[in-house]
Amino acid sequence: MTVTPARDATFAAPFVQSREIILAVTTLGRGHFIEESDCFGTIFATAADWLKAHDGEHATKLIRFDLDALHGEDISETVADAWLDDFDRTPDDEHLLPAFVRTSQAWERWCADFEAPHGGFEQTRPFCQPGHGTLNHRQQFGARP
Repeated sequence: MTVTPARDATFAAPFVQSREIILAVTTLGRGHFIEESDCFGTIFATAADWLKAHDGEHATKLIRFDLDALHGEDISETVADAWLDDFDRTPDDEHLLPAFVRTSQAWERWCADFEAPHGGFEQTRPFCQPGHGTLNHRQQFGARP
């Protein structure tokens, strides 16, 4: 029997099982808050399917938690990859991203792969790294007497 990618995807485990919930960790000020998504009893085949029902807009981390095994797994990167699949903007639009996407390795990869025309040729531009100087306060503003 030959296994094709489509057939393999058919037998892949769902992204969220009916016994699992997604915990959204949110950071507000100095505190961390955890909100439970309303997906208990629902099966989502992929992260993209879960995103159709939940946006995770204010979440800084997403955890898939198995209520039977009492075990959690950080799925922020997987969901960030799925979120970025539909992001048809530029890295300059970083302010539109949910927190868990903005701080993910998926965003770093997405920015590194983003190519913009520059001077008549294609060049990869490091849009996603915030600009900052390496000078300390004394070097920038001079030493005080």
